[in-house]
Amino acid sequence: METNAAIEIHDSTLERIERSGVDVIAVIDAYVHLSAGQPGVDRGTGWKQPVRLRFLGGTASGNVNDVPMELFDGRLVLSGESFSNIIPMPLTHVGPSRTELESWNDVSIVIDGNGVEGEFAGPPVYVEEFEP
Repeated sequence: METNAAIEIHDSTLERIERSGVDVIAVIDAYVHLSAGQPGVDRGTGWKQPVRLRFLGGTASGNVNDVPMELFDGRLVLSGESFSNIIPMPLTHVGPSRTELESWNDVSIVIDGNGVEGEFAGPPVYVEEFEP
């Protein structure tokens, strides 16, 4: 049974950046790995699914007007712990939070916050079996 989930930044698209009060929300058409083990590393399945990442008390910088953008690389940093090209889901973190997203044409966006909440925002669509 596949119970662990993570977004692979590389195969995802940042659709838009929204503001809700003091929060910044990144809306992503995400490539999601599901696995009984470590998503993106162990055998599992790949899905496309909309995701919302809400950065509490957030700020966005960089090329924020260049969205939507297909993502090439990125990382998530939660209170100093870094996740390269992977965002664990679902996500709830209190404390310094940052995501750095890069497109194929060297466009980058950085979103910082005092916490982050990530949730699936729509139904998943099956893409493929994942074999490491």
